[in-house]
Amino acid sequence: MHAELIGASGIQAEYARVPLADGTLVETPQVPNDDFVPSLLAASDVLGTSWFAADAAEAGPGKIVAVVGDGAVGLLGVLAATQLGAHSVIEAVGRQGSMMQAIRATHPGVHVGYVGVSHNVQLPGEELFFSGVHLHGGPAPVRRFLPDLIDRVLRRQIDPSKIFDLQLLLE
Repeated sequence: MHAELIGASGIQAEYARVPLADGTLVETPQVPNDDFVPSLLAASDVLGTSWFAADAAEAGPGKIVAVVGDGAVGLLGVLAATQLGAHSVIEAVGRQGSMMQAIRATHPGVHVGYVGVSHNVQLPGEELFFSGVHLHGGPAPVRRFLPDLIDRVLRRQIDPSKIFDLQLLLE
């Protein structure tokens, strides 16, 4: 596998040079209507990363899922899920406190999917060993999920465009 990090501000542009684009870009079945473009853009970044986090955490129907990193609502959700016994936890911050909160919001056998870019997170070995928690995450393999996500968007099963609330000209 060859991975090349592109700075976050460098790819949110009208034009971009994408190294090894043949392996990273995904063609839609047809040219999408303009109203699909925001959803497809979200699918290629935010939704794909979230989907991977949920997949890594083995989230699913009927499971209680706690999310660390969704502002105050997410943090309160973790506290509530801790009391209920979360089945899955998604860590989306990458800081020491958020990772430990995600691990401690679980019980043995729970899966933690982490996608927050690590900022010198140090996991305490003995606590992690005895927690019985499954950790899976890292850079999201969004390309793996894109065919399914594109299909869901084009069939209007999901609409991730709602994350965009303001559009500005590049000028």
